[in-house]
Amino acid sequence: MRVVTINCLRDNYAYLVIDDTEAAVVDPGEVEPVKAALERENVTLRAIWLTHHHADHVGGVEGLAGDGIEVVAHASDVSRSPRVTRPVEEGDEVQLGRLRAKILHNPGHTLGAISFVVEGCVFTGDTLFGAGCGRIFEGTPAMMHASLQKLAALPPATRVYFGHEYTANNLRYAAEAEPANAAVAARAAALQLPSTPSTIATELATNPFVRARDVDELAARRTAKDMFR
Repeated sequence: MRVVTINCLRDNYAYLVIDDTEAAVVDPGEVEPVKAALERENVTLRAIWLTHHHADHVGGVEGLAGDGIEVVAHASDVSRSPRVTRPVEEGDEVQLGRLRAKILHNPGHTLGAISFVVEGCVFTGDTLFGAGCGRIFEGTPAMMHASLQKLAALPPATRVYFGHEYTANNLRYAAEAEPANAAVAARAAALQLPSTPSTIATELATNPFVRARDVDELAARRTAKDMFR
């Protein structure tokens, strides 16, 4: 398996997941960068994997979907994401060539947020960022806490491919939330862009939302981050 990072819009990431000559694209925010990557990598698009329904993650679907291309989204997002052909739930698997991706349901940012776990990688959309998490738009702090802990339970070496390049700002907030955390300072000092992928081990050491002791601390940190500049 190969993963190719695609810059979309202002700070979004889409990803090609490639098995030999076939590819799935995760969260195509727009069409042209994805088409250029497909041509550059000389692969055929077979699937579109959507982590949630927000426009900056699904904006390219209409221009990419077609006959024989599976469009995957959570069952609750079928009416809110374009051209879904494969509704999924927690624990389902989707296939790309020889690859099998397992679905984790991660409500919090949205109620239908999902992650795709495949070959030692996880594609988290806007649930888990580098040193951060998504705003809680549709879910509750309890949902987000449970979703982050579910992701944190993946093997430490799992590579985390997230939906936006927010890591520098997230680390500045992390330094405020945990000023004694030397791992945060070290990560900030070594930061290079693009910062994707991270790893679960790195997030366990430096992400103040993953590290929140309970739902109340997560909620307080999310509120503080919403106001942080």
